[in-house]
Amino acid sequence: MVMKKCPVCGVSVKLENLERHVKNQHPRAAVDVRSAISAEEAREIEAAKRPAGPVITAKGTRTIAIVAVGVAAIILIAIFNPFRGVGPSVGQMAPDFTLTTSSGGSITLSSYRLAAPVFLEFMDINCIYCIQEAENTLPALYSAYSASARFISVEIKNVAASEVESFRSRYGTTWPYGMDTTGATSRAYGVDVTPYFFIIDRNGIVSAVFRGVPSGGYAAYANALNAVSG
Repeated sequence: MVMKKCPVCGVSVKLENLERHVKNQHPRAAVDVRSAISAEEAREIEAAKRPAGPVITAKGTRTIAIVAVGVAAIILIAIFNPFRGVGPSVGQMAPDFTLTTSSGGSITLSSYRLAAPVFLEFMDINCIYCIQEAENTLPALYSAYSASARFISVEIKNVAASEVESFRSRYGTTWPYGMDTTGATSRAYGVDVTPYFFIIDRNGIVSAVFRGVPSGGYAAYANALNAVSG
Protein backbone atom coordinates (compact mmCIF):
# COMPACT_ATOMS: atom_id res chain seq x y z
CA MET A 1 0.00 0.00 0.00
CA VAL A 2 1.61 3.24 -1.22
CA MET A 3 0.80 6.47 0.65
CA LYS A 4 1.18 9.98 -0.71
CA LYS A 5 0.69 13.36 0.93
CA CYS A 6 -2.11 15.58 -0.26
CA PRO A 7 -0.55 18.62 -2.01
CA VAL A 8 -3.20 20.83 -0.35
CA CYS A 9 -3.48 19.71 3.27
CA GLY A 10 -0.47 17.43 3.63
CA VAL A 11 -2.51 14.48 4.92
CA SER A 12 -1.19 11.08 3.83
CA VAL A 13 -3.72 9.07 1.84
CA LYS A 14 -3.54 5.98 -0.31
CA LEU A 15 -2.03 6.78 -3.67
CA GLU A 16 -5.05 5.46 -5.58
CA ASN A 17 -7.37 7.60 -3.40
CA LEU A 18 -5.43 10.85 -3.72
CA GLU A 19 -7.40 12.32 -6.60
CA ARG A 20 -10.73 11.54 -4.94
CA HIS A 21 -9.48 12.98 -1.64
CA VAL A 22 -8.57 16.30 -3.27
CA LYS A 23 -11.90 16.52 -5.10
CA ASN A 24 -13.94 15.74 -2.00
CA GLN A 25 -11.96 17.60 0.65
CA HIS A 26 -10.66 20.54 -1.35
CA PRO A 27 -13.18 21.17 -4.13
CA ARG A 28 -12.08 24.79 -4.50
CA ALA A 29 -8.36 24.02 -4.70
CA ALA A 30 -6.86 24.60 -8.13
CA VAL A 31 -4.61 21.57 -8.01
CA ASP A 32 -3.88 19.17 -10.88
CA VAL A 33 -3.31 16.00 -8.92
CA ARG A 34 -2.17 14.07 -12.00
CA SER A 35 0.80 16.36 -12.43
CA ALA A 36 1.93 15.43 -8.92
CA ILE A 37 1.87 11.72 -9.68
CA SER A 38 4.81 10.06 -11.40
CA ALA A 39 4.43 7.55 -14.24
CA GLU A 40 5.33 4.69 -11.90
CA GLU A 41 2.74 5.85 -9.37
CA ALA A 42 0.14 6.06 -12.14
CA ARG A 43 0.82 2.42 -13.01
CA GLU A 44 0.40 1.47 -9.37
CA ILE A 45 -2.96 3.27 -9.29
CA GLU A 46 -4.15 1.35 -12.36
CA ALA A 47 -2.97 -1.92 -10.86
CA ALA A 48 -4.84 -1.16 -7.65
CA LYS A 49 -8.05 -0.52 -9.58
CA ARG A 50 -7.97 -3.99 -11.19
CA PRO A 51 -9.93 -6.58 -9.20
CA ALA A 52 -7.68 -8.92 -7.30
CA GLY A 53 -7.80 -12.60 -8.20
CA PRO A 54 -9.19 -15.05 -5.70
CA VAL A 55 -6.85 -16.08 -2.95
CA ILE A 56 -6.59 -19.86 -2.86
CA THR A 57 -5.60 -21.14 0.53
CA ALA A 58 -4.07 -24.53 1.25
CA LYS A 59 -7.53 -25.75 2.27
CA GLY A 60 -8.97 -24.39 -0.96
CA THR A 61 -6.30 -26.19 -2.96
CA ARG A 62 -7.18 -29.46 -1.25
CA THR A 63 -10.87 -28.90 -1.95
CA ILE A 64 -10.18 -28.27 -5.63
CA ALA A 65 -8.07 -31.43 -5.80
CA ILE A 66 -10.83 -33.49 -4.16
CA VAL A 67 -13.45 -32.13 -6.55
CA ALA A 68 -11.19 -32.86 -9.54
CA VAL A 69 -10.67 -36.45 -8.38
CA GLY A 70 -14.42 -36.84 -7.87
CA VAL A 71 -15.20 -35.58 -11.35
CA ALA A 72 -12.59 -37.91 -12.85
CA ALA A 73 -14.09 -40.85 -10.95
CA ILE A 74 -17.58 -40.04 -12.24
CA ILE A 75 -16.27 -39.88 -15.81
CA LEU A 76 -14.51 -43.25 -15.44
CA ILE A 77 -17.64 -44.85 -13.99
CA ALA A 78 -19.70 -43.46 -16.86
CA ILE A 79 -17.24 -44.91 -19.38
CA PHE A 80 -16.49 -48.30 -17.86
CA ASN A 81 -19.53 -48.67 -15.53
CA PRO A 82 -18.17 -51.49 -13.34
CA PHE A 83 -21.56 -51.71 -11.60
CA ARG A 84 -23.40 -52.59 -14.79
CA GLY A 85 -24.99 -56.02 -14.75
CA VAL A 86 -23.05 -58.63 -16.70
CA GLY A 87 -25.18 -60.55 -19.14
CA PRO A 88 -24.42 -63.77 -20.99
CA SER A 89 -21.65 -63.77 -23.59
CA VAL A 90 -21.45 -65.80 -26.77
CA GLY A 91 -21.26 -69.49 -25.88
CA GLN A 92 -23.03 -69.07 -22.53
CA MET A 93 -26.51 -70.15 -21.52
CA ALA A 94 -29.18 -67.49 -21.97
CA PRO A 95 -31.06 -66.82 -18.71
CA ASP A 96 -34.57 -68.19 -18.85
CA PHE A 97 -37.53 -65.90 -18.20
CA THR A 98 -41.29 -65.79 -18.24
CA LEU A 99 -42.95 -62.46 -19.04
CA THR A 100 -46.46 -61.20 -19.55
CA THR A 101 -46.86 -59.98 -23.10
CA SER A 102 -48.35 -56.67 -24.17
CA SER A 103 -51.29 -58.55 -25.70
CA GLY A 104 -52.16 -60.17 -22.36
CA GLY A 105 -50.55 -63.59 -22.77
CA SER A 106 -47.26 -64.89 -21.41
CA ILE A 107 -44.04 -66.14 -22.92
CA THR A 108 -41.28 -68.38 -21.55
CA LEU A 109 -37.95 -68.39 -23.33
CA SER A 110 -37.06 -72.03 -22.63
CA SER A 111 -40.33 -73.21 -24.22
CA TYR A 112 -40.29 -70.69 -27.03
CA ARG A 113 -36.82 -71.64 -28.29
CA LEU A 114 -37.51 -75.39 -28.56
CA ALA A 115 -39.05 -75.01 -31.99
CA ALA A 116 -36.47 -72.61 -33.44
CA PRO A 117 -33.62 -70.23 -32.57
CA VAL A 118 -34.68 -66.94 -30.97
CA PHE A 119 -33.99 -63.38 -32.02
CA LEU A 120 -34.29 -61.52 -28.69
CA GLU A 121 -34.48 -57.74 -28.59
CA PHE A 122 -34.43 -55.56 -25.48
CA MET A 123 -35.96 -52.23 -26.40
CA ASP A 124 -37.83 -49.13 -25.29
CA ILE A 125 -40.73 -47.76 -27.31
CA ASN A 126 -39.40 -44.22 -26.74
CA CYS A 127 -35.82 -45.03 -27.82
CA ILE A 128 -35.07 -43.35 -31.16
CA TYR A 129 -32.77 -46.20 -32.25
CA CYS A 130 -35.41 -48.79 -31.38
CA ILE A 131 -37.94 -46.84 -33.40
CA GLN A 132 -35.56 -46.68 -36.36
CA GLU A 133 -34.98 -50.45 -36.23
CA ALA A 134 -38.71 -51.12 -35.93
CA GLU A 135 -39.39 -48.84 -38.85
CA ASN A 136 -36.56 -49.74 -41.21
CA THR A 137 -35.07 -53.15 -40.42
CA LEU A 138 -36.85 -55.57 -38.11
CA PRO A 139 -40.11 -56.09 -40.05
CA ALA A 140 -38.12 -57.10 -43.15
CA LEU A 141 -35.92 -59.36 -41.04
CA TYR A 142 -38.99 -60.99 -39.50
CA SER A 143 -40.55 -61.49 -42.93
CA ALA A 144 -37.41 -63.25 -44.14
CA TYR A 145 -36.72 -65.38 -41.05
CA SER A 146 -40.04 -65.96 -39.27
CA ALA A 147 -40.18 -69.50 -40.71
CA SER A 148 -36.78 -70.45 -39.29
CA ALA A 149 -36.48 -68.31 -36.14
CA ARG A 150 -38.69 -66.92 -33.42
CA PHE A 151 -38.71 -63.28 -32.44
CA ILE A 152 -39.23 -61.70 -29.01
CA SER A 153 -38.97 -58.06 -28.08
CA VAL A 154 -38.80 -57.05 -24.42
CA GLU A 155 -39.91 -53.58 -23.33
CA ILE A 156 -37.51 -52.67 -20.51
CA LYS A 157 -39.48 -49.70 -19.14
CA ASN A 158 -42.58 -49.91 -16.99
CA VAL A 159 -45.00 -48.54 -19.57
CA ALA A 160 -48.63 -49.38 -20.27
CA ALA A 161 -49.24 -52.49 -22.37
CA SER A 162 -51.55 -50.41 -24.57
CA GLU A 163 -48.63 -48.17 -25.50
CA VAL A 164 -46.58 -51.18 -26.58
CA GLU A 165 -49.52 -52.51 -28.58
CA SER A 166 -49.78 -49.14 -30.34
CA PHE A 167 -46.06 -49.37 -31.13
CA ARG A 168 -46.50 -52.87 -32.60
CA SER A 169 -49.42 -51.74 -34.71
CA ARG A 170 -47.68 -48.59 -35.92
CA TYR A 171 -44.56 -50.39 -37.16
CA GLY A 172 -46.00 -53.78 -38.07
CA THR A 173 -43.81 -55.66 -35.58
CA THR A 174 -46.29 -58.45 -34.96
CA TRP A 175 -44.18 -60.84 -32.85
CA PRO A 176 -44.64 -61.06 -29.04
CA TYR A 177 -43.53 -58.18 -26.81
CA GLY A 178 -42.70 -59.13 -23.22
CA MET A 179 -43.22 -56.56 -20.47
CA ASP A 180 -40.20 -56.42 -18.14
CA THR A 181 -42.01 -54.29 -15.56
CA THR A 182 -39.63 -55.22 -12.71
CA GLY A 183 -36.43 -54.94 -14.74
CA ALA A 184 -35.33 -58.40 -13.58
CA THR A 185 -34.96 -59.83 -17.08
CA SER A 186 -33.02 -56.82 -18.34
CA ARG A 187 -30.65 -57.09 -15.38
CA ALA A 188 -30.15 -60.81 -15.98
CA TYR A 189 -29.02 -60.00 -19.51
CA GLY A 190 -26.86 -57.03 -18.48
CA VAL A 191 -28.89 -54.62 -20.58
CA ASP A 192 -27.64 -51.06 -20.16
CA VAL A 193 -28.59 -49.55 -23.53
CA THR A 194 -31.35 -50.02 -26.05
CA PRO A 195 -31.67 -51.71 -28.38
CA TYR A 196 -29.75 -54.77 -27.19
CA PHE A 197 -29.96 -58.01 -29.18
CA PHE A 198 -29.21 -61.68 -28.45
CA ILE A 199 -29.35 -64.57 -30.92
CA ILE A 200 -30.10 -67.77 -28.99
CA ASP A 201 -29.98 -71.28 -30.45
CA ARG A 202 -32.41 -74.12 -29.75
CA ASN A 203 -30.28 -75.32 -26.83
CA GLY A 204 -30.45 -71.93 -25.15
CA ILE A 205 -26.87 -70.97 -25.96
CA VAL A 206 -26.13 -67.39 -26.96
CA SER A 207 -24.60 -67.37 -30.43
CA ALA A 208 -24.44 -63.60 -31.07
CA VAL A 209 -24.78 -60.36 -29.12
CA PHE A 210 -25.35 -56.86 -30.48
CA ARG A 211 -25.10 -54.02 -27.97
CA GLY A 212 -26.85 -51.24 -29.82
CA VAL A 213 -27.52 -51.21 -33.53
CA PRO A 214 -24.76 -53.15 -35.35
CA SER A 215 -22.82 -51.31 -38.03
CA GLY A 216 -23.77 -54.02 -40.51
CA GLY A 217 -27.47 -53.44 -39.93
CA TYR A 218 -29.76 -56.02 -41.55
CA ALA A 219 -26.83 -58.08 -42.84
CA ALA A 220 -25.38 -58.47 -39.34
CA TYR A 221 -28.67 -59.83 -38.00
CA ALA A 222 -29.16 -62.05 -41.04
CA ASN A 223 -25.68 -63.57 -40.79
CA ALA A 224 -26.20 -64.32 -37.09
CA LEU A 225 -29.55 -65.97 -37.77
CA ASN A 226 -28.16 -67.96 -40.69
CA ALA A 227 -25.49 -69.36 -38.38
CA VAL A 228 -28.08 -70.94 -36.07
CA SER A 229 -30.92 -71.68 -38.49
CA GLY A 230 -29.31 -74.50 -40.43
